[in-house]
Amino acid sequence: MKVLVIMFTKILQRILKLFGRGSSLPGTIARKLSPNILNKFKLPNITICVTGTTGKTSISGILCQIYEQAGYTVGNNSKGSNLEDGVISLLLENSTVTGKVKTDVLVIELDERYVKRVFKHMQPDYFIVNNISRDQMARNGHFDIVWNDIHENITDSIHLILNADDPLIYRMALDHQGKVSYYGLRRTKYSRDKANGALDLSYCPICHHKLIFDYFHYGNIGGYHCPNHDFSRPNVVYESVLNDDGSFTIDGQVIQTENNALYQIYNLSAGYVTALVSGAVDREKIAYALNYLKLKTKRLDTFQIGKVEATLLLSKNDTPISYNQSIDYICNQKGKKTVFLGFNTISIMYNIKDISWMYDVNFELLQDESIEKIVCMGSFAYDIGVRLKYANIDMEKVVYFEDSTPMLSIIAENTIGHAYLVFPFDMEHQFQALMKEKVK
Repeated sequence: MKVLVIMFTKILQRILKLFGRGSSLPGTIARKLSPNILNKFKLPNITICVTGTTGKTSISGILCQIYEQAGYTVGNNSKGSNLEDGVISLLLENSTVTGKVKTDVLVIELDERYVKRVFKHMQPDYFIVNNISRDQMARNGHFDIVWNDIHENITDSIHLILNADDPLIYRMALDHQGKVSYYGLRRTKYSRDKANGALDLSYCPICHHKLIFDYFHYGNIGGYHCPNHDFSRPNVVYESVLNDDGSFTIDGQVIQTENNALYQIYNLSAGYVTALVSGAVDREKIAYALNYLKLKTKRLDTFQIGKVEATLLLSKNDTPISYNQSIDYICNQKGKKTVFLGFNTISIMYNIKDISWMYDVNFELLQDESIEKIVCMGSFAYDIGVRLKYANIDMEKVVYFEDSTPMLSIIAENTIGHAYLVFPFDMEHQFQALMKEKVK
């Protein structure tokens, strides 16, 4: 039965590929034919799962580049679905008809709500948890629900790779009897002494006293300790240190970055530590891969619009930490700036009108004197304006365009200095389509 299901769905997968379709459909059909199909596959010795509110795709891509540069074959679902059926499709694509995965390494990007469904049937060798924060309330509810879904499905056979700077993530290691490796970032010149916004974990999970945060990188992430010494940022063997030129040093290796966004350092550090502890790649080869292979990231890209240089920062609606990382990045850049904020739909998955998530975004940081103008665009332009008013932004700097159709001309005519476009998926797709049309 197993061989027949795998054979049939592999044939279907090849047919769908000819038409450019079906990233997860073969997995859907395989699961319906055999509900336990995931535990029918024989996995390679290095199987890595990556999850978190943000950074999953970037870390997966980084790992693929490290292993491929070192000469290993890698199976990865970064371009496909990161839900249960997408994982099955990945295994189908990279296995024999008997279910033996042919690649040396598997790197599985896994949606945080689907960890429990996948881990029920298969266990990875290494599991990276980058961060957990409030995200997509219509789907996830409270972030504690997401945390529990992940934590309850981790077995001691899994080697955890955890972001030590997120207390919510470190909490996962407290009762883990298996191996744990940490990555983190030492305090930088961009770190703050005070939090900007709500914290996702404020109290010690052991004695319940309020945690003391020594510094914040962004959001809930930084240095922390319990006044009763029950819970504190662990000793990080692979701690990254930001250098003055924007590079960072980890484990004695200097890694150059395409930008000085702190979240990118976490992504690179997660990849470095995982590849190293897997024992398959030495530190020099890992550093070479990170330094000389271009990162494929959708989050940050630069464009020329007439005489205006613009940076697009893809930021998820319903995910405050994503917006906060973008705003942090903008504030850390030099020179005069114009910030463009906008969206026409709140969610690409649900028909909702809830904008409460905007009040967890640190728009207060846009009080920065280097920001000359803020342009609110799209159907929710005035809702964004209201939030900016509550953030005590100088409203004389704010202008509105409800119609985002002439987006490129709006950017070209309203930019002072460098343009920073903080757009979610709907506005990003519109922007990219207009840029392609312009090139024709």
